[in-house]
Amino acid sequence: MTLPGPAMPAAGGGPAAARPVDAASAASDDPVNYAVAVDESASLGADELDRERDAVSSIATSDPSARSRMVVFGFADARTAQQSPIDEVCPMRRLDSVGKEQIGECAGGLRERTEAQGSGTDFISAVRQAVTRLKQAPDSSRPRVLFLLTDGRLDVRDSYRYRGLDPTTRDTQAAEDLEQALREAAHAKVQIWPLGFGDDVDKTRLAAMAAGGYQNGCRRLPQTRPKAAVVPGADDLDKALQSAFAAARCLFRDSGSQARPPADLEVRVSPLATEGTIVVSKGDPAVTATYYDPDGHRIGRSGGTDGESSFEFTGRDKSVESLRITRPLAGRWRVHLDAPEGHRDRVASISVLWRGAVGSDIRLEKPSPRAGERTRVEVEILTRDSIRLDEQDLRGISVTGQLTGDGFSQKVPITLTDDGDGQDERRSDGVFSGAVTVPEKATGALLFSSTVESVGLSPDTRSYPTTTAPLNTTFDAALDIPAATVHPGGSVAGTLKVSNRDTTRHSVQLAVADAEGTGLSISPARVDVAPGSARTVAVTVKVAAEDQLGARVDDDGTELGGKVTAVDGRRVLDDAPLNIVVTKVPGPLTQFWDKWWQVLIPSAFLLIAVVAVLFSRRRINRLRTAPVGLLLELRDADGMLIASCKAKAGPGTWYEFAVVDTATDNPRIERRNRGTYAVRRELNGGVVLRVSGKGEQTLRLGEPLPLTDAFSLHIGESSGRRPGGGRRTGPPKRSRLTARARTARGGAAASAADAYDDTAYPVGVPDPAEHPDL
Repeated sequence: MTLPGPAMPAAGGGPAAARPVDAASAASDDPVNYAVAVDESASLGADELDRERDAVSSIATSDPSARSRMVVFGFADARTAQQSPIDEVCPMRRLDSVGKEQIGECAGGLRERTEAQGSGTDFISAVRQAVTRLKQAPDSSRPRVLFLLTDGRLDVRDSYRYRGLDPTTRDTQAAEDLEQALREAAHAKVQIWPLGFGDDVDKTRLAAMAAGGYQNGCRRLPQTRPKAAVVPGADDLDKALQSAFAAARCLFRDSGSQARPPADLEVRVSPLATEGTIVVSKGDPAVTATYYDPDGHRIGRSGGTDGESSFEFTGRDKSVESLRITRPLAGRWRVHLDAPEGHRDRVASISVLWRGAVGSDIRLEKPSPRAGERTRVEVEILTRDSIRLDEQDLRGISVTGQLTGDGFSQKVPITLTDDGDGQDERRSDGVFSGAVTVPEKATGALLFSSTVESVGLSPDTRSYPTTTAPLNTTFDAALDIPAATVHPGGSVAGTLKVSNRDTTRHSVQLAVADAEGTGLSISPARVDVAPGSARTVAVTVKVAAEDQLGARVDDDGTELGGKVTAVDGRRVLDDAPLNIVVTKVPGPLTQFWDKWWQVLIPSAFLLIAVVAVLFSRRRINRLRTAPVGLLLELRDADGMLIASCKAKAGPGTWYEFAVVDTATDNPRIERRNRGTYAVRRELNGGVVLRVSGKGEQTLRLGEPLPLTDAFSLHIGESSGRRPGGGRRTGPPKRSRLTARARTARGGAAASAADAYDDTAYPVGVPDPAEHPDL
């Protein structure tokens, strides 16, 4: 059950609950000053040193602010007075587009020291160097962060500073010096994030270093408090450093796939992200990367845009590169890696660091609870573009609530969860639920409030002001706003039922909670109710034009949340949650279809039926006028039969023929395309004869047609029947002279082949074998 609620932001709170989250307002440019201390002791190998350089580059390319600053130095120890335990390879510089490229280049100056150059591990000098440089950076109000990378433990046995001391005294003094350096770091508000790798790491010492520095992170969340991380080897260093960087920077980090190039890497960008950086650790500058968004579009260049998103590349020719995205498209991003031969042995990986913003919406089961009454509370997470969240997006999000009000001084906490237990109906649906009992001492105003927060998200605080309900209410109101799908500029109709059993007039104020920027409004805004009356009032929620909605309207529609509140003075009488989906205005063809489809569909069926009838009648007429079964006879002046031929199917229901060899002893009728004559049946009986150059004429069956002085043409029905209705076998016979004709001609034509197939058919019934198209 979804509860209603007014969705009012607390003072200084986040975006309005009914308003989709604005990605631009969530993007922040808060700068941070960094120091990165990299272990250069002799225990490092060349591959491990490369991994440290890559890790440094990944921090530089991942930071979202062009105003952040970074200093990078290596550390070991100093064996002589002329040596220094510190190699400052990258002086403090801004992390703008140029600075990020420079950090990647100067990090190449990190070296593996020999024993003669001082190969110990002097954490003390590393911490003090970082504190000094971070204090020298401009703007002391910026957060200060030290990342310390090491593969070992505090080792100053060969250090010039502790020469002449016995081992016990030396180690004790070094430990005290480190504690003092950590106190200096805490006083200078420098966070320390130690990262150890390898088998010889002093985990206890690294944890103490994290705890000894400044403890307040970017936000007062446990995840942002400095802590040590230890990984098995240098191959995991980049991932560990990025995780530490994300926590220190209040960014959320998601790991993607890894593979040796050529290959495709994928990483998921959460719908909560309003800006993010995809970091590709290629391991080799010769490897090239091509980026594709979740819709398959290739990202071509820095400064380019794709809809609302914008892009910026860094380090394209380095071993670590990144793509920074403002308003990234949610979903799985793909990066295709190519590599020339000889540059395919390093495993490449992909990750994304992002920050985002959410809105939230607080609702109550009882809009105006009585003192001592228990009410259910819901807080729903809202995202930009109203994208629904899944369990992966909700991890790490915490929602807290409290109740304050008149008549009681102590805040009442409200436990809110999204685990599907207790008051929560469904697990991981983005709705955090709980219940609270209003104190018996409550006398008037009540304020329910909630705060949504997580690493990577700007906190969002909501308030629900109301008053305690009297024991016997004499004025009630109930709102009903149905779910609807509308276009920009449209409206949704609802009702308000009011009942006033009081002796005085009451007024109901209607409003869309926190309407500024939502594009939603309601009318009327006020309803007056006379004493002793009850009525139902029509209300209308209006949706603004698309350019005033404050949210992009997608092809699939954009869901607008919020609710309408009905308030009598300070008491909330009722709230109706809004479920409005705004879709794009359709094109002219779609509008025409939406308006006329109820007429067009029956008309289409009627047209199909008419066409079918006409087609059937045409086919029937073709069958009725087919010449099949007609018997063509050539007779002499005495009426004696000379030759005959049975008509078969022809083009356009005509049987075309010619009378040939009339001047010889063998005159006959032959079928010929485009012959002199053509015959077909006539619908009302009889036949139609077409004579080339003379047009058509209608004849009765058997009526003679003189052709010459010696011959006439007779057209009748074939009189034979096909035995048993079976198929005819053998080749068709040609016209032949009858016996009487042969006698009359003196037998001259006795050897003429073929007269006709005297098998006849019922009148008007075509022969299927001779008329296959019918």
